[in-house]
Amino acid sequence: MRSVSFYKRLILGAVFVIVLLPSIVCGILLAKNELLRRQLAALAFPSDDVVVAGSSQLEPTGIVRDKPLLSYQMLYPDFKSSFFGFKEDLAGDKTIFLTFDDGPSPGTDKLLDILRKREVKATFFVNGKSNRLLNEKLRRAAGEGHGIGMHSYSHRYNVIYSSMENFLDDFYRNYLYIKSETGVAPEILRFPGGSINIFNVSDYQALIAEVLRRGFIYYDWNVSAGDAMAGATTQSIVDNVVNGVHLCWGPAIVLMHDNGKPELQGALGTIIDRLKSEGYEFRPLDNSIKPPMFIYPD
Repeated sequence: MRSVSFYKRLILGAVFVIVLLPSIVCGILLAKNELLRRQLAALAFPSDDVVVAGSSQLEPTGIVRDKPLLSYQMLYPDFKSSFFGFKEDLAGDKTIFLTFDDGPSPGTDKLLDILRKREVKATFFVNGKSNRLLNEKLRRAAGEGHGIGMHSYSHRYNVIYSSMENFLDDFYRNYLYIKSETGVAPEILRFPGGSINIFNVSDYQALIAEVLRRGFIYYDWNVSAGDAMAGATTQSIVDNVVNGVHLCWGPAIVLMHDNGKPELQGALGTIIDRLKSEGYEFRPLDNSIKPPMFIYPD
């Protein structure tokens, strides 16, 4: 038989384990948490990551912002557009937006001749150029009423997407180039490789957010002509565009390239004639058109 004192000690031990020991552990954890809190409060943000807006240097008007401002947001303050909302939703199902990337090129005049003959306006997403003759082609495209958008200055993916600062620097140069040559500041752009690609997969959301914050609208595509692919032919380009347009649930934004290839030049007139005969209309892009965008991966 156990003694009464044994059971008393057993009960007290159980109480200690069940009640007092967790309380002691909690007290230790609270003390450690308070120590960490003090250490965190003593830390300062790195000066090149976040700055507090509202100082006379950052805000000459004296306006105080409620949220911190990322340092790259202060770069190129004139690199922005005044976007007040879409004037319309995506255009009708029978609307096509032909877009040409990477120009101007020696073949730009040929494309413009085809478009003018058929009274069609398209959109050119251009890169930076130093060739005076090519700059004249850009001015011609703008003067004939085609949409002009940014597509980066260098088109060097590994440089453009290496940092937010490089991205903004490259597109700002492209912005100034277009504005200087055409007299009109561009308001739309297309990311090299599209808004989500293997070069920006880790930070595309920040890039997109900064583009939109500055008021620019970016346009991906939902139909590809495949004209930049090896082995592309005039017929394959026609088939890719016509079949792609037929598969679109809404208006089609067609990706093509202003690279001087004769296969595209041979296909363009056929594409326009064929789709016009089916009741489609062609329009240039501007920032009043709500764009289709690539879906974020899970």
